[in-house]
Amino acid sequence: MTASHARFGRLRRPEYTGENRCVPCTIVNLGIAAALAAVIAVVAGPSLGPALAAVVLGGSLVAIWLRGYLVPGTPELTKRYLPPRVLALFGKATDRRGVSAAVPDDFDPEAYLLSAGVLAETADGSDLAFAPRFADAWRDALDREGAVAATRADDDLAALSTLTGLDEATLSLDWHGASGVAFADDSVIGRWESRPAFRADVAADRVLAATRADWADLSLGARSAALGALRLFVDECPACAGDVALEERVVESCCTARDVVAARCRGCDARLFEIDLPESIAAERD
Repeated sequence: MTASHARFGRLRRPEYTGENRCVPCTIVNLGIAAALAAVIAVVAGPSLGPALAAVVLGGSLVAIWLRGYLVPGTPELTKRYLPPRVLALFGKATDRRGVSAAVPDDFDPEAYLLSAGVLAETADGSDLAFAPRFADAWRDALDREGAVAATRADDDLAALSTLTGLDEATLSLDWHGASGVAFADDSVIGRWESRPAFRADVAADRVLAATRADWADLSLGARSAALGALRLFVDECPACAGDVALEERVVESCCTARDVVAARCRGCDARLFEIDLPESIAAERD
């Protein structure tokens, strides 16, 4: 490694560059760099202004390339001042996990699951849980699908094809750390917090397809909403059979901080479900 490469290496911030580069932060900093160069060009006058502006702009671009930002504290500034609608343009807004499809306005996932005998009231009537018959069938489906053990990528694609009704040849499922993103050709069609969450959906879909005559008639969005809602009531981890508990926590990313309710396995720490805490409740926590 040359001396120049070593110096660049010390300046580089890998947590904010490469695959970790934040598009909103980068755009904000490029705008700041351009504005700064324009101001210098005007203040320095026509003789020195263009040259000084070019130097400042070039240095700013190098800093953004190496560090991901020009102005210290940019992630906090972006998080605080960019509205959710703007962040959504860059994929920073929160989304419902599972298959991405429009949910019919008149579809109530909980009501459907109750009428289908998938959910039932607990013995004391204070909550809902898997109906015993469905719980047994769901666990059998997990075992048949090999969800308790590690699975191969082609197993995931076959399951994804069945889940979505799309041609397996067009699908891919990429796992980054714990979470997974599903694609049909180049379009994102789904996201899961973990492979156990994905397998929970697959197993539930298998059971509902085999036991409910109306399941196949529901739109993909309705089925996805039902499966996502069902994961909220999973109390036994599909991966390790550990206890699953609900928790409230703050999820931080480069540009966002949000209060969520999450279902997490106490054994293997797999996340099975995550949803934004309603703003009214989140405000009470502040």
